[in-house]
Amino acid sequence: MAQRIYRHPKHPTVDLPALDLLSLLFDSELSVAQDATILHQEAADPTNTINKAQTRELTERIAHGLRHQYGVGSGGSNKDVVTVMSYGQILVPAAFYGVIAAGGVYSAASPSSTVSELARQISTADSKLVICSIEHVDVVTKAAVECGLPLSQVLVLQSSPAWTFRSLEGDVDVLSRDRLPWEKITDPQLLKNSLITILWSSGTTGLPKGVMLSHTNLVAETYITAMSSREWVEKEVANGTYAASEYRALAHLPISHIAGLFGYIIAPIYSGGTVIWMNRYRWDDMLKYLRQYKITAFYTVPSIWLRISKAKEVTDHFKYVEAAATGAAPMDDQLQSSASSLLGNKSGELSIGQTWGLSETTGAVTAVPKGEQDVSGSIGSILPSVEIRMVDDDCNDVQEGQEGEMILRSPLVTNGYYRNEKATKDAFHNGWFCTGDIGVRRGGRFFIVDRKKELLKYKGLQVAPAEIENLLISHEQIREAAVIGVPAPDDRTTDLPRAYIVAVEGSGLTEGTVKNFIKDRLAPYKQLRGGVVFIDEIPKSAIE
Repeated sequence: MAQRIYRHPKHPTVDLPALDLLSLLFDSELSVAQDATILHQEAADPTNTINKAQTRELTERIAHGLRHQYGVGSGGSNKDVVTVMSYGQILVPAAFYGVIAAGGVYSAASPSSTVSELARQISTADSKLVICSIEHVDVVTKAAVECGLPLSQVLVLQSSPAWTFRSLEGDVDVLSRDRLPWEKITDPQLLKNSLITILWSSGTTGLPKGVMLSHTNLVAETYITAMSSREWVEKEVANGTYAASEYRALAHLPISHIAGLFGYIIAPIYSGGTVIWMNRYRWDDMLKYLRQYKITAFYTVPSIWLRISKAKEVTDHFKYVEAAATGAAPMDDQLQSSASSLLGNKSGELSIGQTWGLSETTGAVTAVPKGEQDVSGSIGSILPSVEIRMVDDDCNDVQEGQEGEMILRSPLVTNGYYRNEKATKDAFHNGWFCTGDIGVRRGGRFFIVDRKKELLKYKGLQVAPAEIENLLISHEQIREAAVIGVPAPDDRTTDLPRAYIVAVEGSGLTEGTVKNFIKDRLAPYKQLRGGVVFIDEIPKSAIE
């Protein structure tokens, strides 16, 4: 059977810059930020800022400190893994670039990691050096002891009230007085085979795996995701209708995930914008800073957009927003429309664009092009240099309108999982990366239906949790909802759907009301036989 491959209609492939990431961002004419451009600003203290020239200096000073004090990169690049665990702070970008400039590998640890989780990550990556913020010293030191790492190999990074980067014991200053320039790389094969960043997958089907990202991966994501906006600007300039605007983003998602790492650390230099850094996500602080800093670009996960759409306290907080997006989970058309109505100065002038991607694809592989609007619930258009197929369980292409797993090829796709050949082999089929996301193509648009690995089976019938969740959150008395499967007591091969509900305060919502709401709207095998559990808040791994 012939393969049905979907590609970008105008740019099926593009010639990527043959540059390492740091040279692209700091030395290339493609990078918009100027030396004086403020790239990073502390939300709680707006006087605490870092511009591009300072970022470069800090990068080279940190690189020198890591190389000469701890030997990072002394035996060659792509070998020495440095684990980093921090909340949002304005020095993290310089630490990220400094690790890479020294020849090391930046391994991002979730700030919500437990001691055992962090210890396992350090051991799996064979990391000999850990960087953390002051809030995580206790967890990091306990994890270091658990995996046999000397405490002399723990470094503390602080951005406020003063910039400090010292060993835990305080005897080593990593901010060297000398500078170490990074190695310029232009060989395409060296760029493709490099390893500069490790992100850890969510581990929903087992222990977390280290996603390896190369110079090529991150340069490609930087270059490709900006193409649409730059083409739009060129068109507007040619038509004489272009009006310059400021790019201000609010950092509230964790930098251990690709959305935070790419959106807050890499994108600002390339696009010439400023990131306002919250220490961590807090609802009230987020609303305050949206208004205080007149945020113009806002990307967040659907669960936060849902809260935004239902919160009475949200009024004109998004009136300066000119670009809004979401990802990490599907968003239906109803939520997309209701949340979009809060954007900009006029209702309907902007819409939230959905993106789709994974850590394994270096982030977005689809997005809504600049200048277009789409509130259909689709995941946007295929990005340049991305090929997508939709296949059944035997990896045969499905017909349009049929559901299938989304598999893809692209320079954006990881080379595999760190020191895990089996997981790497299992993730690919004849050179195509298997995303595990189930999609459908309707009217020329792609829609994500669910995760293949998260589909429930009720007596042999597939049940998509996202379908039930999307229906539940449409209920006016439900603020948030999550659906999982619990084993049937009399049949361990059958999953019983259970709903976890955050109800609107004072609503008096009952389990019976929720079950009847589903009973009237979904097939018998999709009912909440696992029960309904009311909780105060649903854990959000994407923002913790």
